Amino acid sequence: MTMSRSKGALALLLLSSFLSSSSTHAATTTLVDSTGSLNKASTLPPTTFKEDGSSGVVALLTSPGTTGSFFPPVTTVIVDGSILKAPGASLEESTGLARGIGAAAAGTLADAVVLGGVTMGDVEGGLAGTRHGRTLAELFSSVLQSKKSGSASTLIVAVEEASGASSSSSLDADSIKENIEEIFDGVAALVLGVNDEEELSGYFNVEVALVKSSEDVTKVMDQAAKAAATSTKSSSSVMGSKPFSTAFSEIYSTLSSSPDYADPTPVAEAILACNDAYSRAFGMSRAKIASWKHRASRGLLVDKFGMNADSLLQRTLDLFDRDTMAAAGLPSAGEQRLMIRQRLQQRMEKTLNDLFDVQMGILEKKTLKKFNHSLLKKMSKDGLDSAQFFEDNATALRTALFAFETSAALLEIPSLSLTKSNAVRDVTGKLNNALMTFPDSPAAKIKAMKKVEQTVSKKKKPSEGSIDLALDVVAMIRPDGFGNLQGFAGYQLGPHSVTVGCHNDADDPQVIAQFGGVRPPFIRVQPKLKLEVEL
Repeated sequence: MTMSRSKGALALLLLSSFLSSSSTHAATTTLVDSTGSLNKASTLPPTTFKEDGSSGVVALLTSPGTTGSFFPPVTTVIVDGSILKAPGASLEESTGLARGIGAAAAGTLADAVVLGGVTMGDVEGGLAGTRHGRTLAELFSSVLQSKKSGSASTLIVAVEEASGASSSSSLDADSIKENIEEIFDGVAALVLGVNDEEELSGYFNVEVALVKSSEDVTKVMDQAAKAAATSTKSSSSVMGSKPFSTAFSEIYSTLSSSPDYADPTPVAEAILACNDAYSRAFGMSRAKIASWKHRASRGLLVDKFGMNADSLLQRTLDLFDRDTMAAAGLPSAGEQRLMIRQRLQQRMEKTLNDLFDVQMGILEKKTLKKFNHSLLKKMSKDGLDSAQFFEDNATALRTALFAFETSAALLEIPSLSLTKSNAVRDVTGKLNNALMTFPDSPAAKIKAMKKVEQTVSKKKKPSEGSIDLALDVVAMIRPDGFGNLQGFAGYQLGPHSVTVGCHNDADDPQVIAQFGGVRPPFIRVQPKLKLEVEL
């Protein structure tokens, strides 16, 4: 028991030494005082940060004015060994360290960042509207302006919970990460514009840790130290050959003169609302567009496509305008709103334009196929040698063209300048070409060959009626005997025939019984007369 208490006391002592601003293992240096002024006279020991950054820099961003936190807040920016401690932003003020630029400068130089002082209430209500959201917004603004993507640092969000509480199961790490990504997207839209698509993963690998005791704090700091030591981003990549204090001063001065992208918070929220409205508006139209694409892929036309497409485009833009009306009155957000709306409109117009072209191609193909079929039917009646063939089929050409124009009119979207004029001109030329080249087409040649075969193989019908007579004679000779000999002989002479048979069964009792006890006749003759009449 004594040994256990000694180890616990030792752990608390090490933790206090690790977090305290007056560490006994390394000198503490103040970079920014409590008023937000740079300490230009500060110099760091040469062993604090190596030129290749291999020592691993950890930035600990605390929450000012917070009591009872596992991460004691600081009011100045200090260097304690390889740990940068800086106060985060405050919701009450927007200048100096209270704006969060000290924390942003520290996080920009660090290989790993720990955001402390976050409570369960902060994450449940969303970080965007809290002091931590402002701190993250300034940090993201700093790294975006420095353009140091590609070598991501580790960002650990330490969510504090009172020891013994039973609500740890409600901590949703994925939801917290999504909330942080939304903050990053909003700041990126303000700093770089909506057309420059940057992702949070290019700058930070976000991790969420639950802190319920001092032992958890030690684990978080150890995790940050290991991540900083193995990070692909080194301090020298940011500082170059400059001393650390000089690099920090330059970043801090740049942030001091840059716009406050975290305040007012309605601007960032309006940008995020515009992005959400963009996704929601296009998602609303996606189902209808998908059904149209599926129908077109089967070679079918969409009923009243032009009218329905124009209505869908207008409803999509109206939905976006209605959802983003609040952003139109904000100076920075209003411009971004127009850019996002233009991107939505261009995406919708491109999709509808593609569907229009696909359906015009389907209609053109059907028209040519139907016209060729009508020519084949006409060929069966008149033949190709008829002088009237081309003149008679001019009517069929005009009929096919009229049908195409009627169907194409239902596909037109005048608001997008998608009309039938070009398609009608192209189809007219193709129909004329199909008519002129039809006699030499494979279908016409096959049809002509079949017609010749039918003519050759057809039997000629008699021109007059006729009557044909034929005589068939059948004779049967039955001499004495018991039926052990039987034979037949026949002769054919044109339509006439003679058949003679012999069977020696006159003495057979069964044969005599058939004739009523009388012997059968020696010879029996049976003539047949056949009459065939053709009318």
